[in-house]
Amino acid sequence: MRILKRILVMVGAYVVGVLGFCAALALLFGVASLLPDSLGYWVLPAVSPAIFVAAPVAGLFVVLLAIVLSAGPALLILSVTEVLGWRSPYVYVVPTALLSAAVYLELSPRTIGGLDGAGMIEAAVFGLSGACSGLIYWAIAGRQAGSWRHSVRPAL
Repeated sequence: MRILKRILVMVGAYVVGVLGFCAALALLFGVASLLPDSLGYWVLPAVSPAIFVAAPVAGLFVVLLAIVLSAGPALLILSVTEVLGWRSPYVYVVPTALLSAAVYLELSPRTIGGLDGAGMIEAAVFGLSGACSGLIYWAIAGRQAGSWRHSVRPAL
């Protein structure tokens, strides 16, 4: 029963971490819009009113895409941390930051001819969003990694 409860906590923390990734991504792209020579990610006059109708569908697609792209590496990392009982936040933050930046570098058309300044900012935004996702997972489930293996003895 303890292991089933632990698996449910891990799955819930993973989903919340992915949602946190998307929220951090939107927030950090908004902050990146304030930088000089930015591409204006959140400039409202350039946004079509149709985007407000399509935003929920696009948001759901982004969340599902993040889950699909990160499920395999996350399963591997989380299994190792559970079996070995690693509870350090760095074990969760560093791999998710690297995975997020690597997915951006692999899938972005901006990186085909090499990275320019905007591409480096976007890679950093993806990396920081991944780090936020790992920190959220650690706060919910990672601090008790491996706790299902230890039996609780009643006090005498």
